[in-house]
Amino acid sequence: MTGRGQVTEADVGKPVVHDGERVGRVVDYENETAFVDPNPGVAETVAAKLGVEDHGKEAFPLQRELVAGIGEEAVRLRAEI
Repeated sequence: MTGRGQVTEADVGKPVVHDGERVGRVVDYENETAFVDPNPGVAETVAAKLGVEDHGKEAFPLQRELVAGIGEEAVRLRAEI
C-alpha cells in the first residue's frame, strides 16, 4: 500500500478492504468523491471497470479520512473506523 490517502478516478473498480476483509468496491468517482458499493454484483463491478458513471442506489461516498492507503490492488481503510 502507498501512503496516498486520496482515492482518484484511477481507483474505480478496486476492492475496499478493512482489517484484511473485503468490505466493498469503488464503483464511481465524481466531483472528487469516490463511491463504494458494499456488496457489488457482477454487473456493478463490470460497469465500474468500464467507466459507467452510475454509482447506483447502494453506493455511498467514501470519506477521505477513512482511507489509510491505496495500493495497486486495493483501497485500505483505517483500522479505527
